[in-house]
Amino acid sequence: MAKANADDGSLKRLGGGRWETRDARFTIEPQSGTWVVVDAEQTDELGLPLVRGPFSSLNAAKDAIAAARQAGPAVSPQGSRLAPPPAKPTKPAPAPPEAPSQAKARRNAKPAPARAPTPVPEKPREPRWFQGLEPAQKRRARELIGRLTRAGVPDPEGLARREIVGHVPAVAVVAVNRAIHALGPEATPLEVARRVALGRDADLDVRWRLVDGEGRPIGPESLDPR
Repeated sequence: MAKANADDGSLKRLGGGRWETRDARFTIEPQSGTWVVVDAEQTDELGLPLVRGPFSSLNAAKDAIAAARQAGPAVSPQGSRLAPPPAKPTKPAPAPPEAPSQAKARRNAKPAPARAPTPVPEKPREPRWFQGLEPAQKRRARELIGRLTRAGVPDPEGLARREIVGHVPAVAVVAVNRAIHALGPEATPLEVARRVALGRDADLDVRWRLVDGEGRPIGPESLDPR
């Protein structure tokens, strides 16, 4: 894995191999021998911080930050996969001339009933961002994509990428929104606050809790009902 240059005045060390720009907009994080950039000012379709990368070196990540500052709003990279090139049509070989008896038999033969072509199952392709993951992370990503798909959550691959590559609590955000919507439009503010303070989504296999700035939990029973 590439090592950061401690003399770089544009970045400050956060610990754990993570770096942050002086304006706190960009965070560079190591990921399985590569680097990713989390943009706190730009978001994807789900409102989560935009993840850029992976990049092969820290310098490449820093170059991406410089390019992002000069460019306009980035387009979310989710779903950016390489499509297979279209197959080139081939010309059929000319048929040999028919004998008179063969031509007569062909004219008198009854046409065979048309058969529907047998569909060929397409081999599933892994997203390109799987290339930078360890085997255990790939297994977790596949399981997470399957769980999100079964739960009917939109864009399961994009959510899994943000959860695993971008280290963003994307699945917990979806789970909290699902829990709030399940309360219905008649829910009171106290009911919503208690649902946000502590909860679990069995379908997404995720838990959440409300904590203060020092990481201390705030239990739902401590909320004032007035």
